[in-house]
Amino acid sequence: MIAPKLSEISIPRGASVAETIVKEVARQAIEGKIKLGQKLPPEGELAETWGVARSSVREAFRVFQMLGVIEAKPGRGTILVNTAPLFALIDWSHFTRPEFVEDIVGARLVLEPVLAAMAARRRDKAAIEAIQETIDAGYRAIGDQDASIQAALDFHTAVAAAAGNETLLLTTRLLRSLYQESARTTRRRPENYHALLRDHERILQAIRDGDPERAARESEHHMKHGLDIVFAKDSDGHAGC
Repeated sequence: MIAPKLSEISIPRGASVAETIVKEVARQAIEGKIKLGQKLPPEGELAETWGVARSSVREAFRVFQMLGVIEAKPGRGTILVNTAPLFALIDWSHFTRPEFVEDIVGARLVLEPVLAAMAARRRDKAAIEAIQETIDAGYRAIGDQDASIQAALDFHTAVAAAAGNETLLLTTRLLRSLYQESARTTRRRPENYHALLRDHERILQAIRDGDPERAARESEHHMKHGLDIVFAKDSDGHAGC
């Protein structure tokens, strides 16, 4: 593959140059600007492009080698071979900007009904009790925004766990982390928490009843309900959820 043209980077005052390079290359790889199997540009070319010392690029590449992200292949250069470790390196706040929030919520809208249906098919008793505990915690948390957000996200994680698929649970946790940061920027009214908790109760009841179609339907309704709240604006311009 042809080596990708990497975007220029900005080194914040006082920041480690090598650390900044690691995070920026990780971000560009996650965004698909660098693809698996692609050869990275030579160290000297990157140092010139970024206006940094070659030793800083070399130090960043050593981090990637230790993580198994890149491999130096004779006659081919330095190849990107594994992107999985990069998720732990990037600054996730980049993905909580307004233009990404709708993407995050859209992904949840696809995933959550599937998880609810899977949970209803399994009807695991312990998992159902764990979901109920998050609803109880949600009612106790009303009036405390951070605790309410935590309880709501715990509900969705508990449903994902009840679905019994570890890969989907991991995906849910990733989306939860991204969404949690964006949720903190909204102001939520107590009446909205009551309404969303009633949604949770209906989803749980469908799971208890072993009704996958109803669980998926209630979950989709809940996600759309939440979307309406998150992106609604009140009279003084704050998000009204």
